[in-house]
Amino acid sequence: MKKDNDKEKLVPIIVRLPKEKKEMLEKLASKQRRFESDIIRSGIEKELNIQMYNDNLDFIVKQLDRILDAKLSPFIKSQRKLNAKYLRTSAINTYLLGEFFDKILGDDMHKNFIKMLNNARNKANYYISRDTENMTKEDLYDFYTIGEIYRNE
Repeated sequence: MKKDNDKEKLVPIIVRLPKEKKEMLEKLASKQRRFESDIIRSGIEKELNIQMYNDNLDFIVKQLDRILDAKLSPFIKSQRKLNAKYLRTSAINTYLLGEFFDKILGDDMHKNFIKMLNNARNKANYYISRDTENMTKEDLYDFYTIGEIYRNE
């Protein structure tokens, strides 16, 4: 426990205030049952703390970003699994459509479909062959950059 003589030594400082502020300070001190000097010290301390936090804002933001990434990681993994399930369903639908063209519409339509399917398969294979674990978040969010080589067809 600190004794009075262990406290940090206080040094006097002169603060000039407009009369209205001085009256407001007196009312506040009376209302809070504190000394005016204590309120002034509290205000100075708050201002210095704000400045300290502003000076360390970059560090704080980096720490918050790291925490958010850790919290969002399971969600991103679940979205990748969901995407894989969607791709499987999409592939089943594509092959089913091919069977439909072959059985119902005949050879000419089926041949055109197979040609379009091969072109689409090349694009899809390029897309899904990417190593998503090592992709940046920006690349994952903007999947158009992944198929960029096919854009100028």
